[in-house]
Amino acid sequence: MFQRPDDPVALAVDLVNTWDELEESPELLRDTAALQWFLDRHGYGRVRTTGVDLARARELRDALRAGFEAADEQEAVAALNAILRGTGARPQFERANDGWRVAWSGALLDVLAASTAMTLLEAIRDDGWDRFGVCAGAPCCCVFVDRSKNRSRRFCSDLCADRVAQAAHRARRKAAH
Repeated sequence: MFQRPDDPVALAVDLVNTWDELEESPELLRDTAALQWFLDRHGYGRVRTTGVDLARARELRDALRAGFEAADEQEAVAALNAILRGTGARPQFERANDGWRVAWSGALLDVLAASTAMTLLEAIRDDGWDRFGVCAGAPCCCVFVDRSKNRSRRFCSDLCADRVAQAAHRARRKAAH
């Protein structure tokens, strides 16, 4: 049984963002070592991964992205539910310091699929699908879940927000001259 990461929404978002158009080579899950590093960074410990795991992680990334790029909340929920239906992971309650929590059992990629899809479904239930976004800083295609109080987030990171602001500033200066 794999431990649930401290921030499962961040895990789901980070997995989707392993494809980054701003990088010279957009594929950030280049090999099994990159997948192992990603999983270790997100609390899964040093696990051994195979080429099959890598392919499944990339497929999962694309399936999760569908929840962010859906036309509406119903389509997003359908996409995420499809991920859950396709996994062999099983939820179980286990004792945690502050009560009970859901832990998933099964093969590593099944656990990853179930936990990321479920946490995004919970985010939709708790805060609404309108909190899901794709970065407005084209060509960036990274995703985010807006946790701001005023629901105003438009960019995946400060880097993209600054990049767009600087481009707008340069355009205004050029137009003024």
